Amino acid sequence: MKNQNVILTSNLVTSKDPINYAQVAEILQDPIFKPSLRKRIDEVREYNEDAQEFLRDVVAGAHRAAIIYGPPGMGKTHAVVEALKSTGLQENKDYVVARSHATPGMLYILLHLMRKAGKYIILDDCDGIIANETGLNLLKGATDPTYRQVGWASTQEIRNPLTGKPIPSQFDFNGTVIICTNVRLASGRGRIANHMDALRSRSAPFSLALDSREDQYAQIFHMIVDKDYLSTDSDTQLSDEQKVELLKFLLENLDIPRRLDLRLPQHIARTMKAKPNNWQRQARRFLEAA
Repeated sequence: MKNQNVILTSNLVTSKDPINYAQVAEILQDPIFKPSLRKRIDEVREYNEDAQEFLRDVVAGAHRAAIIYGPPGMGKTHAVVEALKSTGLQENKDYVVARSHATPGMLYILLHLMRKAGKYIILDDCDGIIANETGLNLLKGATDPTYRQVGWASTQEIRNPLTGKPIPSQFDFNGTVIICTNVRLASGRGRIANHMDALRSRSAPFSLALDSREDQYAQIFHMIVDKDYLSTDSDTQLSDEQKVELLKFLLENLDIPRRLDLRLPQHIARTMKAKPNNWQRQARRFLEAA
């Protein structure tokens, strides 16, 4: 295993992080905490370390296009943004994040704005663009390994929203595209499938295999314990004791939700802060609705 600040096993928990690891160790020794889950937490940590190493390579220019696969709400885009920020890059200057509601026209504008080398576009679960032939053609042009020219084959004029000037009908793209998606790009016959095959072959892939509830719990454990992601928002910032209490609650009720994601602990954390002595009932409703 690579060097790291946190090492968790069934017998030892050590870290420089301020969280109370004696209490975390108690969770790990709980009889309901199966050995397979303890093992999975270690494996998921390694997945995340490998993802960060892969993304550092992308930022360094080793890959001009990348696809990150994984279930929704498991931190794909968070990992990409973390890798970009760690090198001093700034959002809306050096990189932009296109959310799920983005259209092919919006993508064309972003590709033009971020067309220079050292600029990055992150597509955050933009499955509509990926399933659209126009969007796929734009991405194919932007990810071509040799001839990276993007064109807009339409009578509709596209204008730069910052200057109001028309954007050329074609231009060279030298930036980097990172696609975060929860669906595998389809393969097979047909025009869309052929476009997806081409896009997939032009992009370096990385998969976060977090399909089961145990996998998703392991990812939540990693993000709370190793990344302390609940502390990024004052509304979800918890004490060490509350973090441990939340992790125990999720573990004890792991059979309730259909699936887990990183937003669920945030909802529970807000309830814990609002009702520190009576939060479990509402938190259980969150699990039942997940």
